[in-house]
Amino acid sequence: MSHPATTLSEATVNCSPRPLTDGAIADFWVETSEARDHLTCFRSNILALLEQPVAQRILVFGHRGCGKSTELNKLISELGPEWLPVTLLAGHFLPVSGNQAADVLLAACTRMIEVAQDKGLALNEKALSPVIEFFNETTTTQHETRSADMEVGAGVNTSASLLEKLLGLSAKFTSALKFGSRTDTSTVSKVRQRKGELMASVNALALSMEMAWRSKTENPNARVLLVIEDLDKLGLADARQIFVNDGRLLGDIAVRAIYTVPVFTFHSPEASSIKSYFDHTIGLPMIKTYTRHGKPCEEGRSILRAIIRRRVAEGVLPNDAMELLIERTGGVLRDIFDAIQSCAQFLPVQKSKVIDRESIKAALNRMVATIGLQIGYPPEEKKSPKPLQQRLAHIAQAQAEGREVATEPDPDLQYLLMSGALIEYNGDRWLGVHPLAKDYLTELGLYAGDH
Repeated sequence: MSHPATTLSEATVNCSPRPLTDGAIADFWVETSEARDHLTCFRSNILALLEQPVAQRILVFGHRGCGKSTELNKLISELGPEWLPVTLLAGHFLPVSGNQAADVLLAACTRMIEVAQDKGLALNEKALSPVIEFFNETTTTQHETRSADMEVGAGVNTSASLLEKLLGLSAKFTSALKFGSRTDTSTVSKVRQRKGELMASVNALALSMEMAWRSKTENPNARVLLVIEDLDKLGLADARQIFVNDGRLLGDIAVRAIYTVPVFTFHSPEASSIKSYFDHTIGLPMIKTYTRHGKPCEEGRSILRAIIRRRVAEGVLPNDAMELLIERTGGVLRDIFDAIQSCAQFLPVQKSKVIDRESIKAALNRMVATIGLQIGYPPEEKKSPKPLQQRLAHIAQAQAEGREVATEPDPDLQYLLMSGALIEYNGDRWLGVHPLAKDYLTELGLYAGDH
């Protein structure tokens, strides 16, 4: 196991805000279930659903930086050899906005083809013949020609093997998704216009993979698991398009699937529509530094200390600096690691080789402005952020007075949750203001503080 960092350079490496994967899980993993929700376990709940005889489609929600990807990576590492995980980071394939569910499924096809090649799966050529035909039509580059020969030539090589044909299509999918236009004649738009055929093709590919995996492992219970992450980083418009307007597309996939979804989607009257398309929704609660009545939560803070100390030794990050870091980041793991990374770049810290309390304070003060700038309506609405700031200040004041703030469907709450300034502690479904956002509100004169 890797040791906690004893130098600044080690601290920078150990405190990467990226999710834990592979060996890093063994090095830095800390079980956090008790500090998140003492009644349920996130991974155990998901595994129980995945092991049901009928394929389950699961939505996973939680705040950015709460540890969803790390928890899902841990879950995958705990699966038995009968499982074939197909993991997809949607952000590697999709632009930052303007996405639809069809785009997500097209990206999923790309990853399934890559995994099939990597595992040497013998896919059923007869079953996938319609898939090749459909995708060859939609990825043909010479749209104006009436020549069948030219259309085939612009699609895939008909003399190639099945896997070679699929790999050729995979390259076209990747290029179309990452770099292609969304005009009426583009590959992506053509696929969007034929959603029924797309869904049939995705399911044919997924089921062919599962049958090939069972044959390869000689295990009739072997299963494919599709895990699509980064969808929780979508904006409001994309989230609504994918999970409300097109939710059925993702919900009808034929194999077991997990999708991450933005936490703010459940603060809309349309939340019931989203849930109707999927078999289950499971939240990953935040690690709580405060109780729902505004009192310090020692259980959560203890877990955060364990996570930090697993990565950074006291000689580099003294206890008083660590306590301030925990106090002002509200249990958001990404913010903890971002602050440590920032401090490591400060000249006084590089000179002293120690991330002291004053350095942590300086790093966090810089983050106050960042989180404040994120509080606002979408640019196209051309509205002042003042109503959102006032709403957030009202919630902060309620917290300070020990009053519980419950969740409710509300567009303004969606914007505040999306900004990261408001946190849903979604084990118990109550709202709390990020401590750094409170500092921002205090600077604006909208909040008098907790005392």
